[in-house]
Amino acid sequence: MAAVEAAGGVLWRGDPANPEVALVHRPRYGDWSLPKGKLDPGEDPLIGALREIVEETGFVARPGRRVGSLRYGTPEGRKRVRYWACEAVEGNFEASREVDELWWGPLAAATDWLAPDHDRRILELFASDTRRTRPLVVVRHASAGDKKHWDGPDAERPLDADGAKRAETVAALLSAYGVQRAGSAEVVRCEQTLAPYAKAAGLKVLAMPSTTAGSFEADPERGTAEVAALLDGSGGAAWCGQREVILDLVARLAASFGGSAEDAAGVAALSKGALAVLHLDDRSGLVALERLPT
Repeated sequence: MAAVEAAGGVLWRGDPANPEVALVHRPRYGDWSLPKGKLDPGEDPLIGALREIVEETGFVARPGRRVGSLRYGTPEGRKRVRYWACEAVEGNFEASREVDELWWGPLAAATDWLAPDHDRRILELFASDTRRTRPLVVVRHASAGDKKHWDGPDAERPLDADGAKRAETVAALLSAYGVQRAGSAEVVRCEQTLAPYAKAAGLKVLAMPSTTAGSFEADPERGTAEVAALLDGSGGAAWCGQREVILDLVARLAASFGGSAEDAAGVAALSKGALAVLHLDDRSGLVALERLPT
């Protein structure tokens, strides 16, 4: 882990084929940059990136794929800054001591304003693929304690205190992604992991027995198809389930959207309460697959 953790994004709007991007002017440094800043202690990097975008630009944004990271030295130590493509949803800029100007303009012009060894590299990575995506989020249930200390049926084992806290972070991430439909394995801890988001968003979590460990292995094609069907309609979708199912499910989903099983390799060690996000373009399929937290 770097001594200083930060996050930000390429904030864009308009036509994805020819987007406008936002740059902020920082009077302290006398430069233009992408919106970004230090994470608060314990803050999820993507949530921190979206917070910094609001603070510096005034715009709420919908995150897309992760664009990349920068690492460099600072007086405080090595710094890592993670960036996401973020589409502006709404907002208005107000000048502050930290940011006194906001500029919107085409990619080609924006690139010329940035230092070549820092944010320009991120903007060039964004420019290589500006498609708008929507997410299919696969969530591993949060912590439910040690099953050795649970006397009842394993499917009824609830979240512990750490799991309940993580479920609140999951809710914030699903809200940021604009999830409009959600499903879960027929397991209490999976349902509880999605419950805070479902309550806040006014959604009903669909019970999906075919995606529960045991049932999924017996008919993985059915379980995969039912999770993919959560995308029917607009906006993103989410499903929560067990470790035993996730790697095979994500590999099958990736393949069904034009990717490969290798795209899912990074989710093999998905920790409790972590997310695998398939970023999808409705015309061309899988654009990227990332794990959160990164």
